[in-house]
Amino acid sequence: MRAATGHGTVTKVHFGVLVQAVDAPDAFLGAVRLVEDLGFEYLWVADSSLHARDVYAYLTLAATASRRLRLGTGITHPVTRHPGVTANAIATLADLSGGRAVLGVGAGDRPVRELGVAPAPVGTVREMVLALRRLLAGEEISGGSAFRFDHARLRYPPRYPIPIYVAASGPRMLALAGEIADGVVVQAGTHPACVGAALRSIREGAARRRADGAIDIAVLLYGSVREDEQLAREEARPFAAWIPQTAPRYCDIAGVDPAATRRVRELYRGGELHEAVEAAAAATDEMIDAFTLAGSPGRCRALVGRLVEMGVRHIEFFPMGADRVGGLRRFAADVMSAFR
Repeated sequence: MRAATGHGTVTKVHFGVLVQAVDAPDAFLGAVRLVEDLGFEYLWVADSSLHARDVYAYLTLAATASRRLRLGTGITHPVTRHPGVTANAIATLADLSGGRAVLGVGAGDRPVRELGVAPAPVGTVREMVLALRRLLAGEEISGGSAFRFDHARLRYPPRYPIPIYVAASGPRMLALAGEIADGVVVQAGTHPACVGAALRSIREGAARRRADGAIDIAVLLYGSVREDEQLAREEARPFAAWIPQTAPRYCDIAGVDPAATRRVRELYRGGELHEAVEAAAAATDEMIDAFTLAGSPGRCRALVGRLVEMGVRHIEFFPMGADRVGGLRRFAADVMSAFR
């Protein structure tokens, strides 16, 4: 897919979809086929603890229902699965899919808290990524601090390379991604100042990079594309509240009223973003504008185009609202098509 950048040049832009495994298996299989038919390149399935069905079971379904899609965890973490178990699961998916597996890792989000644990610190994610690389390469490893290995090795290492992406919002995790990952999934909203700040953090980490090759930077956009702009904004509202709760520095960067930010944080309850009903109701129009991809097709195309102008070459879309399948169709027809 190629997009005009506005300066007379043409640039390739990659598109993918992130979903939670909340649909029944048959409906999910239909959605996988649709995502591939619409021309998306990536399908990521969230590891949402008890809030959705199992990520690896559904990625296996996706492997059977697609031929081209890159399939990834979006994201998994070291909190509820030992990295050795994660290495084995993603290696198995790589073999099942003929080499289409991608591993997305991160700290974990609010769903892990109902299991009595907290999201992982940056150092634990670093240790996880480094251990995964060695295991996937067929090495034997021992030791560790956040988790232990005792002469551990994969008996069936993958026959294909598996890129490791780190999902991040905060500056330290973004810098870690720039330093050690093959890719990064950025959750910073749509405001150019916020995305710009995230890109700077990634570049700071990349300055310490030892691995060869460029890092793939994917910006994850939550939202809804509709002719009814007000409905689209209401559907995107839960994520507008997620940023103040999880990554409040972007509120400061975007110039959001500090009193409104505090109000959302005070009201935030629930295991994941769709359950924070009171906080979402308190999210302001200013937050929806700064942090979501919401509104008419023209507005959403302009927002994506602005990111492309900033140098972003990979967009991931999380459809929100009751009609997620329709949301995928509208995004593909009304937004993604403009960048082919």
